[in-house]
Amino acid sequence: MRFSEIWTTALRSILKNKRRSILTMLGIIIGIAAVVTILAIGDGFSNWVTKSITSNKSGKVETQIVYMPNDTANTSAQPFNERDLTLVRQIKGIARVKQSSSDSDYAQLTLPVKNKTKSVLVHYTKGKSSKVIAGRRLTAMDNEIGNQVAVIDASLAKSLFGGTINALHHGITIDDQLYEIVGVRSSVASSVNFTDAMSGQIPTNITIPRKVHQYYTRSERTGDLLTLSLTKGAKASHVNKQVLHILKTQGSMRSQGEYQSNDPTAQADTFGKVLNAITYFVSAVAGISLFIAGIGVMNMMYISVAERTTEIGIRRAMGARQQDIRLQFLLESATLTILGGLIGYGLGVLLALGVSALPVMPFKASFSFGGFALAFGVSTAVGLVFGVMPANAASRKDLIEIIR
Repeated sequence: MRFSEIWTTALRSILKNKRRSILTMLGIIIGIAAVVTILAIGDGFSNWVTKSITSNKSGKVETQIVYMPNDTANTSAQPFNERDLTLVRQIKGIARVKQSSSDSDYAQLTLPVKNKTKSVLVHYTKGKSSKVIAGRRLTAMDNEIGNQVAVIDASLAKSLFGGTINALHHGITIDDQLYEIVGVRSSVASSVNFTDAMSGQIPTNITIPRKVHQYYTRSERTGDLLTLSLTKGAKASHVNKQVLHILKTQGSMRSQGEYQSNDPTAQADTFGKVLNAITYFVSAVAGISLFIAGIGVMNMMYISVAERTTEIGIRRAMGARQQDIRLQFLLESATLTILGGLIGYGLGVLLALGVSALPVMPFKASFSFGGFALAFGVSTAVGLVFGVMPANAASRKDLIEIIR
């Protein structure tokens, strides 16, 4: 028999038993949908995290070069002069060079509270602090003229002074320096929202002027950090290597310190590998349902073979060969699982889009041809692998035994 005839016979058999066909496909649909949903959400999350780590607001990839002086007490030296910046700008792949300080805007400290210690997060600000519920906010002027003032949150005010109003105009010691509390803001959340944390909106317990902190702790570093915005397609690792080579051989401060690179793309790659490993593990767990579905397919095909003994006998009597019977049942099995895989892929796409559309989700699901190929390939493999034994059983039925 020709392949087209066998294929037509297989389709006719599937359509004749619609309920059984749907039940056979159901396990494949659920398994493929689960895997596709997990992979799409995992890829979307990974892409979002990578972009958050490596890109600025304009979407350009950034990398950093920091200067580490041998004498950390000398804060007056300029790590990068105009000649250094000119050399860096000439390197291919760099769109923009920005010079700044590497000092952190945050610090975790411990304060004595009622014979105990309390861990607090301090924010060093150059401008306005967040809105207050009592007193006033910090201003840019406080930072410029060096006012030793602070804004604390309501929970800390209650712990230290018994209430919001009581805390105003009292002193609080930070890094051995006394600051006057001029404002109280609402309490920080017990847990930081993931989206806020990734975007840098971190709730803090205490806010003080940055310049005051730098003056008393001698932590100020003037322009020891270069932030490099890269052109499209440029590799951060390659650009960093070239910049470091130029600065180490021609940099103005090469003899008084060391230039180091901070490559966010490397961090993102490491983070992405961890995320991918987690995603693949969860997908593998979801894939167990595909194995169970495959057993279901095999069981259904065995039942079909048993019920269609007469049909097999008639076809054998009309000249159908063993390989024709085998191919027909294999095609039935593969058709059911492939169709189930395609439906499952579509369902998985809809589920992933639905989940990523939720207001709490800061990223969108990501789809690729690889996901479609995986759904198609796995469903085909399940149909062929778990359909072989029933197909062989059908092809081996002896015509004489069938007639008896």
